[in-house]
Amino acid sequence: MSAKTNKADKLQSTVIIAGRFTERRAQLTTQPVEESAAEPLEPGSMVGRYLTLSRIGVGGMGIVYRAHDTELNRTVALKVLPPKLKKYPEYLKRFHTEAQAQARLNSPHVVTLYELMDHPVGQVLVLEYVEGETLESRLRHYGPLSVPEAMRVFEQAMRGVEHIHRMGVVHRDLKPSNIFITRDGEIKLMDFGIARLMDNHDPSQNGAMVGTLLYISPEQINGRETDCRSDVYTLGISLFEAVTGRLPFERRTDYGLMHAHVQENPPSPKEFQRRLPRELVSVILKAIAKDPNRRFQSVTEFRTALQELGLVERRQSADAGIISGTHHKHRSTENSSHRIWGGVWMDFSMVSAVFLLALILGFFPVHLGPSRNPSDEAMHTQAVKWKKASPANKPTESRETKAYTPQRVIERKDKYETLRQAWGG
Repeated sequence: MSAKTNKADKLQSTVIIAGRFTERRAQLTTQPVEESAAEPLEPGSMVGRYLTLSRIGVGGMGIVYRAHDTELNRTVALKVLPPKLKKYPEYLKRFHTEAQAQARLNSPHVVTLYELMDHPVGQVLVLEYVEGETLESRLRHYGPLSVPEAMRVFEQAMRGVEHIHRMGVVHRDLKPSNIFITRDGEIKLMDFGIARLMDNHDPSQNGAMVGTLLYISPEQINGRETDCRSDVYTLGISLFEAVTGRLPFERRTDYGLMHAHVQENPPSPKEFQRRLPRELVSVILKAIAKDPNRRFQSVTEFRTALQELGLVERRQSADAGIISGTHHKHRSTENSSHRIWGGVWMDFSMVSAVFLLALILGFFPVHLGPSRNPSDEAMHTQAVKWKKASPANKPTESRETKAYTPQRVIERKDKYETLRQAWGG
């Protein structure tokens, strides 16, 4: 009787999910703005005191440009919501919510908002401009990260998310394309287009399914009120992808993805990357638990669990040596070379003393004549030829090297490119 009841409950949940999706599909706001709805600015156009230089890309809530601040002489990013979209209250409201959320934040791991302006070209957010690439781009071109590198990236990202949550903001879209890696290796979080202000009790913030279907949490799919644990889920999905090179749920339809996030148990990351530590696998699976009460209850708990693996702290020590400056690095290298050569000289002196003592005592015969006879020379030559011809001595390519060859990366890109574009990944 209980088995039939559980089956009926699952079927009912599936019907509810499908119905909610049909009603709210138009409210999924992470899809890029259509080009027809936006009029791109030409390079050289002036937006207030900002001179547009080039278009960076099209986001879920507008077009992003690189521009020059003519008064402060610095490069900035302009995020423009075109006038044609201002007539839609949902777009305009979310754009203002994004500005309000980002205005609260002041962290080295969050892209800084400088200004919100109303201009004839549309609503404009003036943002910090950073150079580098997104985590999504890094994974697409180079495949999964090593465990130490993933720990370094997510440790910084989680520090940024901790600050976001302390300031009363839930991001709700912490996917790899919103985790930016600067050229200096610093992590910046960006795109607060669907962020939720926890102290804003506007009913319109609840009841709508918002997020990217590849990473969205079950409670976001069901339209329930979201909190910090929704960001824990999305970060867990992103970490799963970072260390394995693929997502836990990849389906061909929207409904298939939603059903997987709500009903299906995720596969173990070890199925796709055998060398992952079991402790890391347990942490990831806990972060993406279906029930928010079974997840880490905060990003701080999530980050602490990763630190307890002993991987984050070791990487931080290595980064500290790099960040401290070139002079310190040269000095440490010089000291290391002194220690190495000093140790070699001591070892050489000891070996020389032992060898001389052995000669004096007659343990080793000394040959002052010809080194070897012709027959020995011929045997030595044959042995060398045989070794060169042996295939066993040829360098072999390790499995780990093969996993990162350009061909494998191209295959992965071809396989998932269409899927990511379809669901705003």
